[in-house]
Amino acid sequence: MLAIAAMAQERAPQFEAASMRLSPWYDGACPQSIKMDAARITIECATLLTLIGYAFEFSPDRIQGPQWLRDAKSTRFDLAATIPPGERLDRVPVMLQTLLAQRFQVALHRAAGPEEIYALVVAKGGITLKPAGPPVADSDTPSGALGFFGDIRTRTIPNPNGNGSTTTIANPRMGTVLEAEGRNRTQQWHAPSISLAGLADLLDRVAPLSLPIIDMTALKGRYELILEVSLDRVNPAVDMESHILDAFNEGLRRLGLRLERRTAPIETLVVDNALKLPTVN
Repeated sequence: MLAIAAMAQERAPQFEAASMRLSPWYDGACPQSIKMDAARITIECATLLTLIGYAFEFSPDRIQGPQWLRDAKSTRFDLAATIPPGERLDRVPVMLQTLLAQRFQVALHRAAGPEEIYALVVAKGGITLKPAGPPVADSDTPSGALGFFGDIRTRTIPNPNGNGSTTTIANPRMGTVLEAEGRNRTQQWHAPSISLAGLADLLDRVAPLSLPIIDMTALKGRYELILEVSLDRVNPAVDMESHILDAFNEGLRRLGLRLERRTAPIETLVVDNALKLPTVN
């Protein structure tokens, strides 16, 4: 068992100072968000489950633990923490691991076992993907509030002309993906530099399917692609899962890919111990 409370804290990065409090928001009106610059991180309206997911860069959907951990949607927390001067921002999740050990006494371990999944695989005929060009540097100090889910961050900004908004979805495997909505319930995702593991991450976040989506293409490298999916003919009253799968597979088919239902060993995080409320700051 990996008890993160037992990690040698002289070796583990820590926040210079941190305050963890119950959020004053009510359930249903609590926009979960994260803000960060070189000196400070602020998280609002996060459940303990999503904090663990962010700290370990792991989808909350693949975290197991006590039932209350998954049911605690009305218990939200606000975090305000100071980042030590000169500390790399990619170390912030590890600092949060240390804080969760200190304030929530979180202890967990990793496990792997066979589960039903949707596997992202190469379709018959092979991929039709364009290799990505030179990577575009992303800002290391994002401004404004971001939604977050594991290591995936989502930003929605109103367009300057007042007509709609622009949404980006990002993590290291997918780069920064631009999401756009077209006519007749058509969704489009433009990825300038994405790995196929990143595409699986993206699909796992945006496709309303009941099982995790895992890359099983065994292909490396990064690609430029546009995924377009029309949900116009999805009927929620008639086997919605099957219709959504067909819609995404139609978009993936143009890229030489598809989703197949399989059973495969999947890594999960298992929470062995956690307090429902944090200890005193």
